[in-house]
Amino acid sequence: MTRGTAPTVREVYEALDAAWPFAHRADWDNVGILVGDPGQSAGRILIALDATRAAIEKLIAIKGSLLVTHHPVVFSPLKSIRPDSQASAAAFSLLKAGASVISAHTNADSAPRGVSWAIARRLGLEFIHPLVPDEPSGGACKIVVFVPADNADSILAALSGAGAGRIGEYADCTFRSEGTGSFVPSGNASPAVGGEGGKVSVAEIRLETVVAGADLPRVLRVLRDAHPYEEPAIDVYPLKGGALGGGYGAVGTLRNPAPLKDVLDMIHRRLRCDGGIRVAGPSRRTVRRIAVMGGSGAGFIHAAAEAGADLFVTGDVKYHEAQEAENAGITVADVGHGAAEKWILPEFRRVISERFGASADVRIFVEREPLRPYRPGETPGGEKT
Repeated sequence: MTRGTAPTVREVYEALDAAWPFAHRADWDNVGILVGDPGQSAGRILIALDATRAAIEKLIAIKGSLLVTHHPVVFSPLKSIRPDSQASAAAFSLLKAGASVISAHTNADSAPRGVSWAIARRLGLEFIHPLVPDEPSGGACKIVVFVPADNADSILAALSGAGAGRIGEYADCTFRSEGTGSFVPSGNASPAVGGEGGKVSVAEIRLETVVAGADLPRVLRVLRDAHPYEEPAIDVYPLKGGALGGGYGAVGTLRNPAPLKDVLDMIHRRLRCDGGIRVAGPSRRTVRRIAVMGGSGAGFIHAAAEAGADLFVTGDVKYHEAQEAENAGITVADVGHGAAEKWILPEFRRVISERFGASADVRIFVEREPLRPYRPGETPGGEKT
């Protein structure tokens, strides 16, 4: 394939946004273009879980200009950007190297093709669906607006262009119904139809669509600009329960149920758990239904049990959470935080490569788990002596 013009950082952002909308994020999170110039050329891209020192050194070594991470390179507001500050050292190094960073975190966690789904597919699960259908911020809304019939299509196009109407893998999701609107303009009004003091009745369309809370201000602004009325009638309803098509975690079934030991061996092999697997809960059982949660998912142990899972695969399980698994009668496999998230990185690369082809050189950088097991006869790094 002939190498074309390299994409810009903004164009890479747009490609990722189409798969994992950045507006579908938790309200406490920080995602998007977090460091650098959106207009910068991004011909060589490195993808990593974190903007660690090793990842930045690798980016510089390959002469890359864009780092795409899962965990945000800047999480909390920075009061300064200095190399001797733990919070800002990565940003300082990246700016010094002239590189940009895009971070896709909870928007990739909650998407129907996100982190947990990548794990579930790698484990060969079938009939995959969200473990807990919900929005990451709880900010999903339904917008209802009443418009003259002749303006319905143009207003729907404006709403879609502003980010509304995205449910899972579907775009431009709307509903319309016909009715009659009526109003009486005052002497200070400038109505599009009718005049002062007279009641006006207009054939109107009721348009309904959904929008993420982070996109709501922009969508409402665009809607009012596109609407022909001076004072359009707009209703906004809060939504819950996975209205945008996403959710936390994933649950699915194995085609062939197997003993727990065989399933754990398969998980260790397919997820490449270099930190090993820690197991809590019942040990003698056959596994058919598996729930997964990328990253730190111990808070969802009871949700996995309620979903009928025989095994819950996640990371960062603590002592008392392991006891909860035992009491709930569900087996939990702690594969480590990184092993439970790193499989989103090939998905990031796939989306970017499919969009830009040979015009973008996209590479993945995977580091070992920072916490490694130690056993007698091994070095502290987990290697044989």
